[in-house]
Formats: sequence, structure tokens, C-alpha cells
Amino acid sequence: MSTPAHAPQTVGELRRLLEELGNPWTVDPGLADDDPLPDPPRGALTEDEAPAEVRLAALPEDVDLGDLISSQPPANPELRARWREVGLLPPEEGDAS
Repeated sequence: MSTPAHAPQTVGELRRLLEELGNPWTVDPGLADDDPLPDPPRGALTEDEAPAEVRLAALPEDVDLGDLISSQPPANPELRARWREVGLLPPEEGDAS
């Protein structure tokens, strides 16, 4: 099994690579071998693409991240318990730990 010198650029190159690797994945049969590989949007914006009003402000250097994180504890009981284990939340009343 060899590693390609470059990433496949066309559907045909990807089909050949998958076959060479013995990979069971298949490529959409509706795509022709000379079609470029699809590059679907990933659903996120880069910081430069995001509108200024939705960008997060930088935190001041003196912010205690532990306090900031623990001020918004998770609703998930298993995650809350884990946060208690690592000290992000105080023990529950009556908790022997």
C-alpha cells in the first residue's frame, strides 16, 4: 500500500486511490471520473468572515477562567459530577467527597 504524493483532485483519482487501498468506501456513482472533488461548505465562518457583532470579545488577562467556567455549570448531571471531580464546582451539600 503506497501513500499518494498528493491528495486526489478528481473523482476518478479518489476512486482509484480507494481501490488501491482496498477501502470499502464508494464515490457517488453520479459523478464522472473527471469531475473535481466536491468541496461542500462546512457550516462555519472564519473569524474574518463573521460579522463584527457576533465575534467574541477578548477576555481581560486578569479574568479567572475557572470562575468564569463554573459560573455556567452544565445541565448534564454526568458532566456536572465530572466538573465537581476536577474542582470546577464545589461538592454538593451532603457529598462525602
